[in-house]
Amino acid sequence: MRLLILVLGIAACFPTPPAYQQPNQAAIQQQQRAAFAQSMGYPTRKSPAELEAMIQQQTKDFTRVNRQTDGRLETPMPYVIEGVKGTCYTTVMRLDEGATWGLGAEAGLRFDFTSPTGHGSGGPGLAGPGAVASVGCAEADGPITLTMAPMVGADPIGQGPYKIELWSHALSKQEATHLEADKQRQIAEQREFAAREKEKQRQKETAGCSKCDARYQGCIGAGRTRNSCQSDYRSCAFEEVGSSWPSACPSPR
Repeated sequence: MRLLILVLGIAACFPTPPAYQQPNQAAIQQQQRAAFAQSMGYPTRKSPAELEAMIQQQTKDFTRVNRQTDGRLETPMPYVIEGVKGTCYTTVMRLDEGATWGLGAEAGLRFDFTSPTGHGSGGPGLAGPGAVASVGCAEADGPITLTMAPMVGADPIGQGPYKIELWSHALSKQEATHLEADKQRQIAEQREFAAREKEKQRQKETAGCSKCDARYQGCIGAGRTRNSCQSDYRSCAFEEVGSSWPSACPSPR
């Protein structure tokens, strides 16, 4: 009985560990939204004048197309442009009277688009009572579909009506040549970067495999079992080379 009382007394001296609690995803998301909104300069708080300045900057050399589309923030629909090769497009979104941004728009909106030649994201995005999104220049004829969604989370972006304007600019021969040259330059830079990264990885694999093989030979020379040395070799290879070690490093002998 005394032993039981002693054990219970000792146990009472140590606090019960707190129960594990799942992270509050809503709180985490709110923190992310707040941080993103701050980094973006609180886009929903920007003034009408800031929106107009953005519009003027982004539509310079563009012409407004005689087309306007209505929508509602509660149910934003995809916006489809009948793209023409060699023509650049920018969309301007304006909130109508009575429309207000919601929680989902606080950190800004993401404008994604698909075209006959690929996918992309347009910007610069939301600013005060509207937004501007460029979809670039069409490289082929065909529909370009633009969608908008919260930058963070999936909360409603607001309520009320809005209008979308379409602006376009047909590339001159000189502009088209310059754009194609810039595209090829970017492709070449990406290939060069990929080649450099591949060579860095090859050098890392060569050095790592050699280092681990030397350790393996030393392990065998010290009289340890082959299984033990092979286990150490695998650990070393994973640490020095990474997940590609099975194909990069030859089996130790």
